[in-house]
Amino acid sequence: MITETVTYLETNKTALGLALVGGAAEFQKAVETNPAATPAAYVIELDETAGPSPATEVHQRVKATIGIVHVVRNVADIKGDGARKDMETLRAATKAKLLGWSIAAGFDPLERARSNLLTFRDGHMWWQDAYTTAYFDRSVL
Repeated sequence: MITETVTYLETNKTALGLALVGGAAEFQKAVETNPAATPAAYVIELDETAGPSPATEVHQRVKATIGIVHVVRNVADIKGDGARKDMETLRAATKAKLLGWSIAAGFDPLERARSNLLTFRDGHMWWQDAYTTAYFDRSVL
């Protein structure tokens, strides 16, 4: 799920205006030292919740949530308006690509969930948009 989403964003990197796309390992490194380039987007798994199975078999609908962490850097003004505008543009482009896209066969199309500012640090603005999908886990026994 994460690999497919990273690949999809990487394939569309130029159209999205991204300089860097990564997964959890790249996100961890960026958190520790700041991104190697901006604008950047990192795809991380946030949550999976499985529903109940029928009594006769294991057949669970799993709701999965992924986070797209966007990072921009714009220090052109002291109020942060440049960073805010850059973030709005990046988020809108990413949303246009991801909303309704199916990660793989058997997955529901992505829908938006919660979005929030993560932090401002060292001239970087970090924002996370969450997207949900669902799929079925079935027992093979």
